[in-house]
Amino acid sequence: GVNNNPIVSGVLVKNTIEVEKSLVEINTVLNASGDSLQKFGNKLFDVAKSTGQTFDVVAKGALELARQGLSTEETLKRINDALILSRLSGLDAQQSVEGLTAAFNSFKETGITTSQILNKLVVVSQKYSVSERDLIEGLKRSASVADQAGVSFDELVGIITTVQERTARGGAVIGNAFKTIFARIQDTSALEDLKNLGVQVTDLEGKILPAT
Repeated sequence: GVNNNPIVSGVLVKNTIEVEKSLVEINTVLNASGDSLQKFGNKLFDVAKSTGQTFDVVAKGALELARQGLSTEETLKRINDALILSRLSGLDAQQSVEGLTAAFNSFKETGITTSQILNKLVVVSQKYSVSERDLIEGLKRSASVADQAGVSFDELVGIITTVQERTARGGAVIGNAFKTIFARIQDTSALEDLKNLGVQVTDLEGKILPAT
């Protein structure tokens, strides 16, 4: 039957308006057809239900990802992974989206997926004294420079984990430190200084070794 409670009815109307507003905002980027947009909206509801988030939170994350030029399928996959990360790490949805995106964009040429990144972070956090929060905070700040310096995703996660365990400093501090190190260690003068100190910086063919 029809719910005649004015308070409940008002909430339902407000929620419906908010959902429609969110979908309109997303569609300004996706430019999907009516049916496609409805299906996308339904899948966003599924993501919200499975991750324990509100539709508004999921929609805002999806909008941010859609602005990056992702397809609807990739948007749904990544927002789901990001919100699982949010639940595990305690970071808010936006921070999780940003961190996961930064890590993925830095190492995507290796073929890694956001689901693989998420799974690796979970495995490491379970085996060592480091949280998913510290790992993603560290990756967000250092991943792009680390990749340029020839550091792999697994290596970067490994050194962030090791430093966090031994120093108990947060992921943000560690990430910023490695960002500086990896940027400076590629400088010609820095490489020359290291060489003068007896550190091998090139291979037998004279190519610069990876930063690690």
